[in-house]
Parts: sequence; structure tokens; C-alpha cells
Amino acid sequence: MAETADVVVVGAGVMGCGTAYWLSRAGYQVLVVEKEAIACGASGMAAAMLEAAGHGARLDLDDPLAELARVGFALHRELASILPEESGVDIGYRENPVLHPAFTEDEVAALRPRALELHLAEPEITWLEGDDLWQLEPRLNRQALGAMVAPQAQVLAYRFVLALARAAERRGMVMRHGEVVGLERQGARVTGVRLRSGETIAAKYVVLAMGPWSGQVEAWTGLRVPVYPVRGQLLELRVPDPQLNASIVWQGMYLVHKADGITLAGTTEEHDSGFVAQPTAEGRQAILEAALHLAPSLEAAEIVGQVAGLRPCSQDRLPLIGAVPGWEELYLVSGHFRSGMLLSLISTRIIADLILTGQTALPIAPFDPGRFGSAEA
Repeated sequence: MAETADVVVVGAGVMGCGTAYWLSRAGYQVLVVEKEAIACGASGMAAAMLEAAGHGARLDLDDPLAELARVGFALHRELASILPEESGVDIGYRENPVLHPAFTEDEVAALRPRALELHLAEPEITWLEGDDLWQLEPRLNRQALGAMVAPQAQVLAYRFVLALARAAERRGMVMRHGEVVGLERQGARVTGVRLRSGETIAAKYVVLAMGPWSGQVEAWTGLRVPVYPVRGQLLELRVPDPQLNASIVWQGMYLVHKADGITLAGTTEEHDSGFVAQPTAEGRQAILEAALHLAPSLEAAEIVGQVAGLRPCSQDRLPLIGAVPGWEELYLVSGHFRSGMLLSLISTRIIADLILTGQTALPIAPFDPGRFGSAEA
């Protein structure tokens, strides 16, 4: 007899486990299918820096993700104490400022006006220079001419995803190993998924949360899904005291001290990596050079690890969140690139809302999975 569930979620990364979390809270019977393990990809290796302003190294004032980032940040704050109680997992949540330094006059001219404009909407965002800046973060390179300072939260990536899964399991979610190779349908309605083993799992709803492997959805649905893997590498550092007071983000690179005592330095952005997740010597060197530029005193730090993950990036660098056109009760959540952890709770909450009520209060038109057209076209 085929397995059945109210909802089948394909993928046990942060998007899959987040979807399972919200729907199990709503009383749905959820089954998550994962071909490897929970958070075995980029979800388990991310720096997990949660910043509403400048998320994913973007500082555009007209960023279409701005509202999602704001609401997503607030959701992380809301669940910071709730999720550990629900799951029994310490997610390592902490709040600390993040600095976006400027090292040249051109960088100051570009960044300071943005900081002042963002300050009007969010008073916690400020611009600091000189002694005020060094007092906040003594390790910052003294060549910095100033920095935008913004509020930031962070979690330990793997523990966060594990907590979502455990909390969902306590409400009845089932996790099973398997590789989905296709969809079952009756007319326009999805009726389940088909596994490589030949088994089928029947469901009223199916959510595809497949990260960089989302391109497989094209063959299943006829929808064009231009999502591809971008390798990002990290160095794990053991830094002698004093530790960083603030995270530092500059030109896509960053330093962040985590609740487990490790400082993460990253990250590369390798758009031609394919599905090769192994770290490289070139990545290590690029990260080291950036880390020492941001905080020269880290020369005394010990490198204790180097990891890499494959982040799902879409053709237009925006996520795909919502219903799959031409299908009923089939949903896609993918393509979050460098903002996956920040946007995980709000993106999966949107999917849950669409299943529960058929609508969401947030503007999601820019993230319509159908915006790229059909695969045939």
C-alpha cells in the first residue's frame, strides 16, 4: 500500500524543514522526503547571519526582498526562545551589530548616504567613524574611513534546521529517506510523488524545496526553473581573545563570531562550480586575504576547518516562492542564494499560508515561480 500524507515536502534543508514546521503546527500530517540527510547541503554550513538591512550583501533601497527581509528578521526574533523549547535544541541565537565598512572615499560616498536613508526607517542603523567605530569593534582594520552599523541576529545553521525538524517531528511530521524522481497527478491536481525505488507517496499537497537541485522540476512540470548551484566556501577560525564584538561584512566577504566559539570567515561566490561541493586552495586563499584585510589581528587565529556548500541561485537572483502554474496544490520554494537563512522562516510561512488559506498578506509577485515561462519556450 502506498504511503499517504496531507503534505509531502521534497527536501530536508532549511526550506523543507521550515515548511514542515509551520504546517505541522497547523495540524497537518507532513512527510518530508530527503535523499541524503537533514541540512546536509548549504543549509547546514551557512554562516546564518540574519540582517534585514544589507541581507545577502545587498544594500539596495528598492530591493524587492526588503519587506520579506524585515518580516523574516522579526520572525527569527519571535521564535528565538520558542523554537528551542519546542525542539529541545539550542539554536545558538544571539544578537550583535554588523559593520559594513568603507575603505575608500568612493565607498564612503556610496555607503554613507544609504546608511542615513536607512536610518530614517530603522533608527538602529547608523554611520560611525573614528574612535566611536574602534570602540565598537577594536579588531576592525584602522584603514576603515567609516562604517554603516546595523542590527543583526544569528543562529548556528545546522542546529537551527535540526530544531525546525525536531519541533515538527514532535507534532507528527515523518522524515523518510528516498529520492523523488517525479510527480503523480490527476488532471491538473498533483496527487503525490514517485520515488526512484518505484514507490509512490500520495498527498493532497506537494512542496518542492530542493535547493540547487530545483532545476529537475522542469522535467516534472514543464515549467522553466533556472536555478543553479553557486559554491560558497567558509573558513572556521579559532580566534584568541578578545573575540569580535560585531560581524564585519565587506564586498561579499564577512567575519562573524558564533555562539559555539568559532569565528567564520567567508565567503566565495563561485557561479561556475556546478555540483562540486569540495573546498579549494584558491577559495582558502581568497577568504584569508579578505579576513586579514578586515581584521589584521586575525593573523594570530588558527584555521580549524574549511567547508563548502552549494547555494541555490536563480537567473534573476530572486527566490521562487509560491504555486506552480498549471498545477493545483503544487508549490515551489527555492533560489534564495545568499539570503536563505534570513528568509527561511518567512518564505516557508508564505508557503504554509498559501496551503492553509490560499493567500498571503506579503507581496510575492516578484517571486512567482512562473515568471520564467515554460521549459518548451
